[in-house]
Amino acid sequence: MTASIIPFPLKKWFGSRRGSSGDPEYRVFTTMFDEVLGASQLDEMYLRLSAEQKLGIDDAVERFNSLFSGERVDISAAGAALMRDLRSGISSEERAQTVVSLLIDHSGSMRGLRMMSALLACEGAVDALHHAGIATEILGFTTTSWKGGQSRQAWLRAGKPTNPGRLCDLRHVIYGAADRNTLHPAQLRMALYPEMLRENIDGEALIWAAGRLKPSRWTRRVICLVSDGAPVDDSTLATNEDRTLLAQHLEQSQQRLIGEGFIIGSLLIGGEHVREPALHERAEEPREAGLALLRLIRRAIGATRSQPPEPKP
Repeated sequence: MTASIIPFPLKKWFGSRRGSSGDPEYRVFTTMFDEVLGASQLDEMYLRLSAEQKLGIDDAVERFNSLFSGERVDISAAGAALMRDLRSGISSEERAQTVVSLLIDHSGSMRGLRMMSALLACEGAVDALHHAGIATEILGFTTTSWKGGQSRQAWLRAGKPTNPGRLCDLRHVIYGAADRNTLHPAQLRMALYPEMLRENIDGEALIWAAGRLKPSRWTRRVICLVSDGAPVDDSTLATNEDRTLLAQHLEQSQQRLIGEGFIIGSLLIGGEHVREPALHERAEEPREAGLALLRLIRRAIGATRSQPPEPKP
């Protein structure tokens, strides 16, 4: 299943050397091989796996469900407090017009405990926000393969033009959509499949997540990026002179979306981060990730365009 990225600020180019007027320095060689997977596509992917691969995922799901009982109690208590604060501090009309999108980095370094920590945090946040009457989305982003995939093959056939820009095949994943506001645990099982976790192009993922939240429906649009590091794609970085291309695009995309009224927060998992956005929380896994995400959401929902977020205490 293939789908191009939403039309702003990128276009569906092949061999293009420049981005749109909104992001003149960011280039994409092609979006021809990008894909968006929803629940039905994830189910189909699971069914196509070998018996051994399915067993590995099922074992990971069982561990996820059976572990972290103490962490879940603490996160649930913090989530209940957040729910009470939201219900008492924000009118039902405002809550009905608020949406929180949880955008999870599916890079290879998120395998294992870090991904379980991210899912545990999202589980607690979705539960708290659901009981507060606030819609949520859970999304993921990665690439379809290592080393550039079909995009790189197309670049090779085109004669390897210099500075091709982003040179990999994106995979964006919809685990839970705001128009349904429900999430079955089985939908998240593929996030525990190691082969789902590859490279991470954060800027385009942020743009995609934002494009799903229509201003005609939501007056307060919050996106929480859950990540353990900077944007990385080996194929892109190896073929472009500017090794900061992906990191710069993330910053530009975030600032552009903030200017358009979005509230962007970041949950920084692990200690490798050098980037500190204005609205962020840091966490080590796993208990801290759940509590930190709830703190981040509390701060984000209280933030406004005209008023910068309060500094962390």
